[in-house]
Amino acid sequence: MNDLHYAVVVGINRYPAIGDLQGARGDACRFHEWLVDPGGGAVPEANVHLVTATEEDERTDDFLSAVPTRDYVDRALYRSHTAVGKAVRARPEEEQSEAWRATRLYVFLAGHGFSPSNNSDAALLMANAARDYMGSHIAVRQYLNWYESASPFHEVVFLADCCRTRFGGVEAFAPPFTGNTEAPDDVDYFVGFATSLGDPAYEEQIADRDGARGHFTTAILEGLRGASVTPAGTVTSDGLANYVTMSVRARTGGALVPQQARFITGASAPMVFTRGVEDPSAPVTLRFPEGFRGWVQLRGGAPGEPPIRLHVDAGESVEKLKPGMYRAMPESVNAVDFRDGGFFEVMTGGGNGVQL
Repeated sequence: MNDLHYAVVVGINRYPAIGDLQGARGDACRFHEWLVDPGGGAVPEANVHLVTATEEDERTDDFLSAVPTRDYVDRALYRSHTAVGKAVRARPEEEQSEAWRATRLYVFLAGHGFSPSNNSDAALLMANAARDYMGSHIAVRQYLNWYESASPFHEVVFLADCCRTRFGGVEAFAPPFTGNTEAPDDVDYFVGFATSLGDPAYEEQIADRDGARGHFTTAILEGLRGASVTPAGTVTSDGLANYVTMSVRARTGGALVPQQARFITGASAPMVFTRGVEDPSAPVTLRFPEGFRGWVQLRGGAPGEPPIRLHVDAGESVEKLKPGMYRAMPESVNAVDFRDGGFFEVMTGGGNGVQL
């Protein structure tokens, strides 16, 4: 597990004053599932804050009583960067710098959103927002600016599945945290917006209990779970951005205003979300006794591996083999004996050759 990774995941369906959504809370739960999956984000569940309303909370008709509010998100973020600071400082002093470089914060936001008048941001509206109460929001760039300046995490990932339609006269608010540093550390970031500046984001209507899913979230999760994987089996921020951009465009191509996902990055190198398992096999030249021809079984290698059967029609054969002990056994009872009973070992990285 990635013990120095943390996450705050927000999903809001119920907006008493501006109209409800159907899929935002479900999208947040789906992203939470990927985060805590050992084969996904591998973030310890204790390090993940899921900020949503309960079904009972969502029954309210009073928008001023609706939750979650901005305070819910701020408290979850504060707990996360406070906890990671303690975790890094708990390491021996000589290990703290390396530990900090292993830190990452995910912030996932799903619900109604808009673009404030003072920048090209995306801001998630909280459940208690109204047309004349738009200050109840989480503005991505303002929060990212604080995380760059205070640098509690080395890597910060913001994913905002919400509209970016313009709303004049509303400025983006900064987070309430203090503690910025005069000489911040080098923070890498990766930010994904569901749609272009000024445009809406859509939900896909589906026949299940949630009733809808955000196109952006669906594409993000597909990419993280392997659709954007590199030939080496790794999911990176670059590959994810390319996949999601194409996928969202294709999913919403029939809309009056097709949805165009947008990404910005401040990372010195692509972030790695999941690492593939590299094939440890390497080419090994097998040299057979003079004049030998016929079928040979290679037994051994990794535990549980089935025998490799190959036909020898020349003095040498190049095979890709995993590290381990092998035994070459001719299938013909009349075949010449192999040197050392046919036993040989393949080391990591392979070798020049094996004389049988």
